[in-house]
Amino acid sequence: MKIFASLVSTMTVLAVSSAMAQVTYTGTGNSLASSPADGGAISSVAVNNDANNITFTINTTAAEASYIFYSVELQIVGQAGNGSTSLVNPWGEHIGASTGLNALINTWGTGASALTYSGGSWTQNASGSYAAGGTGFNYVTITMPLTSLGLSAGNSFYFDVVSTYANPAGQSAYGALDSVTGYPAESDNSYQPWNGSSAPNYYDSANAGASGSTFGTAASLYTVTAVPEPATCTLIGLGMLVVGHVIRRQS
Repeated sequence: MKIFASLVSTMTVLAVSSAMAQVTYTGTGNSLASSPADGGAISSVAVNNDANNITFTINTTAAEASYIFYSVELQIVGQAGNGSTSLVNPWGEHIGASTGLNALINTWGTGASALTYSGGSWTQNASGSYAAGGTGFNYVTITMPLTSLGLSAGNSFYFDVVSTYANPAGQSAYGALDSVTGYPAESDNSYQPWNGSSAPNYYDSANAGASGSTFGTAASLYTVTAVPEPATCTLIGLGMLVVGHVIRRQS
């Protein structure tokens, strides 16, 4: 009977290990002007993966009242960070990371695209709708295939999530996950981010202005966890049930 209980316990551990591994990264929740209602005040980002997909859930301090453009910027450890450092959102405002990027998720409306950088250009590999959240919610959930971002089990990457918009005009970013202090309160009606609105002074995830950045440190590092396929876990579980049944009958 003790052996059977041990088997049940082992199966429970396997079931837990087959679930998605999740890590939550805390942001400041600060943003400019009215942009908290546009998703700019990023309070945290939760990242998890299963055997095939990776999911980013971007949480904000205010419900999103309108369209917001998010850019999830990835720099894969061990690969040359040679991606574009002067990316633009749909309105031409500049963002990026001076240390280079390998992969990117761009959002629009209720959808998102996954891209990788190679040979001097970006290639779109997958697209889809938000898995959950968006306008009227305090979060957005985006799920993409690991392969669409050039990722596989064991890969680690540094990342930032930047929220950008074009109105009331001039800013390249409303908020970001990796900035140390977030945006200061708007006082001069200029609606400018720290680093300016055009290249070469676009919002740079690698330094995030005078306040500093967590980009490229353990605070912005995620490792893709090896997770068994559901079918494999099912077969293991069924096998252990059979063994447990035989042992119980023999006892």
